[in-house]
Amino acid sequence: MVEVSLNQFVPSEICLKCDGCCRYKEADSHWRPKLGQDDQQSLAVLITAGDVLDRQGYIKTIKTCGEHFCKFLNRGDNTCGIYSKRPFECSLYPFILSKTADAIKAYVHLSCPFVQDHLHCSDFNAYLSYLKEFFRRADIRNFLTRNTDMLHDYSPFAPELLFLFDL
Repeated sequence: MVEVSLNQFVPSEICLKCDGCCRYKEADSHWRPKLGQDDQQSLAVLITAGDVLDRQGYIKTIKTCGEHFCKFLNRGDNTCGIYSKRPFECSLYPFILSKTADAIKAYVHLSCPFVQDHLHCSDFNAYLSYLKEFFRRADIRNFLTRNTDMLHDYSPFAPELLFLFDL
């Protein structure tokens, strides 16, 4: 298992004020994080101790007032209860990887307000360069090969996404 550590694009103080991530319209939302092999090993104690994952490896939600929340979201302060061990998809977001039959593609999710405000700024372009270098690393390539089960096909959500590059 490799330690996958990403610099974050969205500053924490912005993230903690937003109420977009970790909330879903449906319990089985395609946007919920899906755990790969490495994520499941990292969270093994939580997974075996509780009802955390569905059969496809997605994190389950808790329904409150008609909304579905990630099981690990602390709604009182918007923090993540497993932040230091959060799934790879969570650490990558608002950037996402989409696996189709022929490729893995990197996108950014346009519904993120910070992305909307910074899409054409130098900090976005600098982070994009950082991501390209990150995904060129041999250890990250091996990580993705070992964890292909965490990758989704997000092509049905194309209007919400901006294509960035092929991996």
